[in-house]
Amino acid sequence: MTPVAFATDLRKTRDLINARLEAYCLERTAEAANHGSGYVTLWHFITKLLLAGGKRFRPYILLTVYQAYAKDGNNETVLSAALAQELIHFAMLVHDDIIDRDLTRYGVRNVMGQYEDFYTSFIDDASEKTHMARSAAMLAGDILLSDAYRLMGRVDVSKQLVAEATEIMSRAVFEVIGGELLDTEAAFIQDPLISAKSIALHKTASYSFVGPITMGAVLAGASKEEVKILQAIAERLGVGYQLRDDLLGVFGSEEKTGKSVSSDITEGKRTYLVEQFEQCASSQQHEEFFKVFHNIHASERDIAHARKLLIASGAKAAVETEIAHLVDDTTGLIETLCLTESDKQTFYALVDHCLQREG
Repeated sequence: MTPVAFATDLRKTRDLINARLEAYCLERTAEAANHGSGYVTLWHFITKLLLAGGKRFRPYILLTVYQAYAKDGNNETVLSAALAQELIHFAMLVHDDIIDRDLTRYGVRNVMGQYEDFYTSFIDDASEKTHMARSAAMLAGDILLSDAYRLMGRVDVSKQLVAEATEIMSRAVFEVIGGELLDTEAAFIQDPLISAKSIALHKTASYSFVGPITMGAVLAGASKEEVKILQAIAERLGVGYQLRDDLLGVFGSEEKTGKSVSSDITEGKRTYLVEQFEQCASSQQHEEFFKVFHNIHASERDIAHARKLLIASGAKAAVETEIAHLVDDTTGLIETLCLTESDKQTFYALVDHCLQREG
């Protein structure tokens, strides 16, 4: 599959998922009206951000894998499972923005940011307003996570396969929450047993790749042996995706990523990039970098200097090398799948898209 064909398929899936998400949000907003105008406002803010951006990549993965193994299966039968993947992802983004104290997502005000603006008319105290905005955003993430399970009840395949897929989804949520906690605590708790790659496995690979890839295969009735290989592929894809995300979080474009390219440094995220810097940097580079790292008051000039140090030390190059190794490993595993060459090409395109992306 060519990059153009891959992008076309992804765009078609995005349009389909967007339409279904909009309809779902309208359904929930109407139901929320029975609980007061405040709940309607919450769903308005959710809908506004949910439709503001996002590639719908996780639904695409689930539907693509399902079609590869179901062959004559109709994607409509598992579309609710695909929607569930997007709700889980969005819930995690809402909660992640709370943790990172970010007020924007996709270049617009996120749920917390919208509430900061909304509560200005009601709350004078700035700290209280922020607290209430965070609280409302937390509830938004909670309901989206709950609704993901609700959507699994609408999947139109056998109850046994739905139960197996739902269990996979539950494990993925369990893993990502643990990974998020490890990632958050790594900024101030040093544990030699916890590495950035292990955090990536739990935080990113679990729900973004292992979940949708293996759920798609299970819902299509793939063999246990095939699902095991797919899990290994998904784990490597997820780790590589996070390593690429770490690079984009520092060296990317806010216009392309839709998020801050400074917060990873100022919030003190101990990414694989930072781990490599600690191994590669000279004592002087180390001293200069950590004056900026985990300093929420760092200036743009300070942050720019920190980026230069990450390059000069060789840390950025080390991450790129590791990503290249993951590409090779993943490609080798894809070759062992019991799929047509055409379907394998789709997986190869997936690897390129995830591990060589710019946004």
